[in-house]
Amino acid sequence: MTYLELHQKIEQQISQLPPEQLSLVSDFLDSIQEKNTVNQRPLRRISPIKRGKKAGDLLHYAGTWHGDDLEDCLRLVEETRSQTQF
Repeated sequence: MTYLELHQKIEQQISQLPPEQLSLVSDFLDSIQEKNTVNQRPLRRISPIKRGKKAGDLLHYAGTWHGDDLEDCLRLVEETRSQTQF
């Protein structure tokens, strides 16, 4: 589907919506536009770890985190990982 066809389809769908659903579409579009305008700091490129390296080499990266979702990621790990038995 071309851009023009998609645009026309969306316009037609919007023109048939009742006001309460149109409001939902507007809220959704606002949220998409906010994500595009958020000023995000670009990630720093780090060279890949070469094969044959040891796990200790990962300590070079210990304590580094890019982003603001560390708590969410840790929660996901805790919720989705099974318990280990030693």
